[in-house]
Amino acid sequence: MLEYFHQLSAPVQTLIIYSMGSLMICILMFLTKNKLVDSLLFIPFIGLQIYLNVMEYFEIGITKADGLEDYFKIDHLGFIFLTLTTLISIPVIIHSTVYSFSQHESKKELEVHNISLLLFIANMSGAIISCNVGLMWAFLEATTLCASMLIYHERNAEALEAAWKYVFVCSIGIALTFVGILFLGMANKSIHELNFSIEGLKLTVAHMDSIWLKLSFLFIITGYSVKIGVVPLFTVDIDAKDAAPSPVGALLSGGLMNVGILALLRFYQIFGTTDILGWMNKILIIVGILSILLAAVYLFKVANYKRMLAYSSMEHAGIALIAIASGKIGFVAAILHLIFHAFTKVSLFVQMGQVYKVFQGKNMKDIGGYFQLNPLGASVILLGIFSITALPPSGLFLSEFLIFKSLFLSERYITASILFLLLTIILAALGTKFFKLLFSPIPNTTISYQSINQWESISQWIMLLTMIYAGIAPPAFLIDFISTAVKDFPTYIPL
Repeated sequence: MLEYFHQLSAPVQTLIIYSMGSLMICILMFLTKNKLVDSLLFIPFIGLQIYLNVMEYFEIGITKADGLEDYFKIDHLGFIFLTLTTLISIPVIIHSTVYSFSQHESKKELEVHNISLLLFIANMSGAIISCNVGLMWAFLEATTLCASMLIYHERNAEALEAAWKYVFVCSIGIALTFVGILFLGMANKSIHELNFSIEGLKLTVAHMDSIWLKLSFLFIITGYSVKIGVVPLFTVDIDAKDAAPSPVGALLSGGLMNVGILALLRFYQIFGTTDILGWMNKILIIVGILSILLAAVYLFKVANYKRMLAYSSMEHAGIALIAIASGKIGFVAAILHLIFHAFTKVSLFVQMGQVYKVFQGKNMKDIGGYFQLNPLGASVILLGIFSITALPPSGLFLSEFLIFKSLFLSERYITASILFLLLTIILAALGTKFFKLLFSPIPNTTISYQSINQWESISQWIMLLTMIYAGIAPPAFLIDFISTAVKDFPTYIPL
């Protein structure tokens, strides 16, 4: 067996080690009777995740001859999202473990949570390194089942409703995406054996009928909207982030949203070489503007701080779609925006877990004075809100500046004006409500002072400071890597 394994190519060995290693860790989590050992098993999984990340770096751009080239292949764009998933998964795993032990969960509850979290991260990674649209679809469908178990972790009526909604609507959305993929097979009847790899579709898409391509893209963007968290299937994403534990909400906002956008970008790359490019850009702008508009409306209406952060993610996903549609330097700006958003939103969601432990509630009307109770954690929220609303020195200020520059270069003045107005409204809504959480008088309710742990805010400070530094002085290697990742996108202009 070992002799046969050594005969395999390095990419195949990497995939076998990662997949079999993850499966073995899940089995050990199921078999062990000790809760501490169960959680400590995340350490070898983090090692596996880093191992996959490092090994995939050496495979960028290499054409394989082992039969995997039509199923798994990493490129610069995929490597960016894989690295981002790995980086945010580490603090999410740490804080999920802290949360589980603070809740005094049973071994069974901890076991289901840990296995679901591990498989969720593994399936997101699988979707990222897939270069076959069908296989990518399968991995994203698998994330639905894993996420639903994480959403139901609290085992209450709210969590049960959110989990069932998520499974039902996500299944419909993923089914719509599958129909969109099937339309590719109907787009050109002269192709008897259609290759559903990204490179294979790029070679054959020029011979496909544009009407079928438009129908395919409509079904795909509608289906993947449930994973991205934008119009039209955004509602279950909001409910999921609200009902799930805060670290899980962080992974949904900072991880799954990005994987959904990457999946959509793969089809944008394929269809971008045809005459429907301009039409696709209009669809992306419409979806983006509607998503930001609804986010602005709901941010003024809701008083639940976790739902507010969920609507903020919807806003930033819409901004990324508009950036992609603007072309020019918008592609670089979109990737930068997603990176900065992931670090910021993970920090805010994780800190909200601490807020919930202190106030035992999520309603802004019943909480306040957090700066007096937890200055270090409150500083995370203050800096996070400044960052998520793209105020200097946030890295999101840089990415949004580049997005507006791209919109002006592409002469989309109306879109830029509407976007600026909506972002101003969202800034007012988020600032007003979160400042109340930080600076209003402490409410006359039972407050769990003993649950405040200053060490739990350290990881958020690291992520926020990293994001701010990258925004003030963007590393040359990061800009070069992103520029290489999007150089083949239509209408790309280097920075």
